[in-house]
Amino acid sequence: MFNYKIGFIGGGNMGSAMALRFIESGAAAAGSVIICDTNREKLDVFAAKGCAVTDKIADVITDAEITFLAIKPQAFFSLKEELKDKICSEVVISILAGKKIASIKEVIGHIDGAVVRLMPNLACRYGKGVTLADMSELDNTKKERVEKLLSALGLLVETEEKDFNFRSAVSGCGPAFFFEYYKHFFNECVKSGMNEDIARKMVLQTAGGAAELALNSQETFDKLIANVCSKGGSTIEGVKVMQKSDLEKIVSETLAASKKRNDELENA
Repeated sequence: MFNYKIGFIGGGNMGSAMALRFIESGAAAAGSVIICDTNREKLDVFAAKGCAVTDKIADVITDAEITFLAIKPQAFFSLKEELKDKICSEVVISILAGKKIASIKEVIGHIDGAVVRLMPNLACRYGKGVTLADMSELDNTKKERVEKLLSALGLLVETEEKDFNFRSAVSGCGPAFFFEYYKHFFNECVKSGMNEDIARKMVLQTAGGAAELALNSQETFDKLIANVCSKGGSTIEGVKVMQKSDLEKIVSETLAASKKRNDELENA
């Protein structure tokens, strides 16, 4: 019998985003969550919300039904002695970038439960994330339970391990790529004399609104672009400039560079 529904080893940016979303969405009661970290300030945040906190890994892996490995890969491999053959959790969920399930098992050793590989993104904090998940080791009962929990984070995309590195370049790295694009829109607004606060809100609302339009439509992106443009209007003139630039190449090379690094991390 476990005292906690879920436990986190690591309370960094991603671990905290996920844990807070689970609690605030009602997917898990604060009292059913235990967080392990060496940073007292991070633990204090969760303690104030009613979570159990600890700096001892054993408290999580022996007493949490589902354990999330939410630490950096280099730190994870240094914890082999504390983890190997000691995990009692029914499900271990790894969010370690570039690390396959087989690599995780080499460190944690024997486990009666199953291992899930996950790649969320930071938008999961608000239930708007994209989470890749290899749940191939789960039986139907455990899979249903894990899917219900992870659905609180946003869109859940079941993904085979062979597809992780490219897909995580899109969804895991993607927010930074969009922010880079937004930044240039914002800078041009400010250059025009616009107040920074108004410029930021306009850019983000326009981007969010465009995403909402696309999410609520089955039309192709070409058709969505055409819907905004009118013959002889100002939008089409801007679109022409973008189409003449090498935007397609930039996107292709951006994703390829991130995938390449994911491949390198996987083989490190």
